[in-house]
Amino acid sequence: MTFLRTIPPEEATGKLRELYDEDVKTGGRARTSRTLGLRPEAAAAVNVFGKELRSSLKSTMTPRNYALVGFVASLWVGCSA
Repeated sequence: MTFLRTIPPEEATGKLRELYDEDVKTGGRARTSRTLGLRPEAAAAVNVFGKELRSSLKSTMTPRNYALVGFVASLWVGCSA
C-alpha cells in the first residue's frame, strides 16, 4: 500500500521525466525520484547527494568492504532485489 501520492513513470513530464530516464539509464528503479516525484527539485538534490556519498565511500574503502556495507545495508532494510 502506498501512503505517498506518486507519479508513474509513464505519466511523468519535464524534470521528473528526466529523473526517471536517468534512473533507468543507470540501472536504478527510480525509488527516490518516484517518492519525491511531486518535488522533482528535491529528488534531483537527493540523487546528487547519493552519488557524492557513494563516490566518497568508494574512494576511502576497499572494493570488498564497500560491497559488504551494501550487502549489510540491504539486509537491514529488507531489500529482496
